[in-house]
Amino acid sequence: MASVCNSSTTLNTPFTSSTMSFSLASTPKPSQLFLRGKRNQTFKVSCKISSNDDQNVETNSVDRRNVLLGLGGLYGVANAIPLAASATPVPAPDLTSCSKSKINRDEEVPYLCCAPKPDDMSKVPYYKFPSVTKLRIRQPAHAADEEYIAKYSLAIRKMKDLDKTEPSNPIGFKQQANIHCAYCNGAYKIDGKELQVHNSWLFFPFHRWYLYFYERILGSLIDDPTFALPYWNWDHPKGMRFPPMFDRQGTALYDERRNQQIHNGTVLDLGSFGDKVQTTQLQLMANNLTLIYRQMVTNAPCPLLFFGAPYVLGNNVEAPGTIEIIPHGPVHVWTGTAAGSTLPGGGRSHGEDMGNFYSAGLDPVFYCHHSNVDRMWSEWKAIGGKRTDLTQKDWLNSEFFFYDENKNPFRVKVRDCLDTKKMGYDYAPMPTPWRNFKPKRKTTDGKVNTGSLPPASKVFPLTKLDKPISFSINRPASSRTQQAKNEQEEMLTLFNIKFDNRQHIRFDVFLNVDKNVNADELDKTEFAGSYTSLPHVHGPNQTNHIATVVFQLAITELLEDIGLEDENTIAVTLVPRKGGEGISIGGVEINLASC
Repeated sequence: MASVCNSSTTLNTPFTSSTMSFSLASTPKPSQLFLRGKRNQTFKVSCKISSNDDQNVETNSVDRRNVLLGLGGLYGVANAIPLAASATPVPAPDLTSCSKSKINRDEEVPYLCCAPKPDDMSKVPYYKFPSVTKLRIRQPAHAADEEYIAKYSLAIRKMKDLDKTEPSNPIGFKQQANIHCAYCNGAYKIDGKELQVHNSWLFFPFHRWYLYFYERILGSLIDDPTFALPYWNWDHPKGMRFPPMFDRQGTALYDERRNQQIHNGTVLDLGSFGDKVQTTQLQLMANNLTLIYRQMVTNAPCPLLFFGAPYVLGNNVEAPGTIEIIPHGPVHVWTGTAAGSTLPGGGRSHGEDMGNFYSAGLDPVFYCHHSNVDRMWSEWKAIGGKRTDLTQKDWLNSEFFFYDENKNPFRVKVRDCLDTKKMGYDYAPMPTPWRNFKPKRKTTDGKVNTGSLPPASKVFPLTKLDKPISFSINRPASSRTQQAKNEQEEMLTLFNIKFDNRQHIRFDVFLNVDKNVNADELDKTEFAGSYTSLPHVHGPNQTNHIATVVFQLAITELLEDIGLEDENTIAVTLVPRKGGEGISIGGVEINLASC
């Protein structure tokens, strides 16, 4: 059985245009920035259970493996926790329960990632912020000067020196990296249930607290309380390359376990699926800006879609928010070594360092990357509308455990990390050109001849998506009134999607184009979204490697932009990008979801 859960919210989004100091041919005019004022963009999804004849799974028992990365209007997650699901506050882990972390189902991390244990966990106090006399200002990494780079390198060098002189010191480099390993690779258990801070609403607050203490530790090592981490400004074209300060061999910021593609000013692919996109640097930048727009605006009109679904301890459900999905994950994959390759010094790569949770913190650029992820939290709230912090007590009262710069242990609460200025830091402003990137370019001027395409009933079930396919499909209603659009969202649903979850897969969805569409250009109105799944650790009760999911895309706005509102039948094209030969799809339909 596959569970499909959606939530409702309303978004009215006019916002102020950012200035842009670069040029892209596809940049919309400032007047095109605003979402259509005549329509309130509403998202309503009801939870349902769909039965599969070949699968017997209890309701609400969903495996973590089914990861859906939706670039359309909604979660579209077959395995998502209901957005109104009940979750209890997650307590800080009891370090006495810490055990070996796992790289994958069969391999353990070759060292213990557990933090040093306090004498008495019950006496660990809650953290109180020191007085702030001057904000620490995080700057874009690509704009850092030599004085800052020297200071940063010195701080990391001193942190790494502690690994040699005091390997158990909680503020040492490896001990700090192990925090991510322990929280993210199964080392911590609470009441016998594995704790995981990814793929739910814990993602943003955990990493904010993590960087907060890491940053203060670095400042203390060089006796500079104003020291601030840089941020990898990958949401701006000037920052869409690997930050040069981290690519200087022989410095403390260098890590030899990185993908060779990071060198020589290669433009980062924020939707990276493991293979290089064959297009120009300018087009790749346009793709990146489009993806950020989709993830920050189109796909994140309400808090739970941005932060991720409630976390239920031990539930083995993955329901990440938009930014955790893209670009957070692809940047990790793009930077780390290629899985299966030979590591420097020997051994088989599992994506080290950045490409695997257990080792990501061993690369100094990890903290620079997550600094910008954290910045996206602030930028998202600045857009306005329904974009506010969550108010659920189960989120606000969840806790984590960290050591401060004085090696003192503390518990921290989510509710205390919602205001960066109260935490003593802020971000140097940079233009946000992605706000201008609601797609406006069209692949076709008119309507594709749907009569020349096979109907969906003749295409599905599809045994393998090994090549692009186009089909026609009927809509439940056409020429809908504005009131009807406000009340119901039109949804394109692909169901009973199956694949081997040990493989990395992705396919893209387009409307009103044929199978010859150039899928390397995402800044088109016809681009509806993408489905992707990353290989990862399997759930404890898994007996096979086959994932079964349902994928939904909200298409009301796309139909307006393309000019298909009055059509009874439309064309849909699926383009495999990775692992398509192992993807089967049971069926497809378009329906209306009540708002």
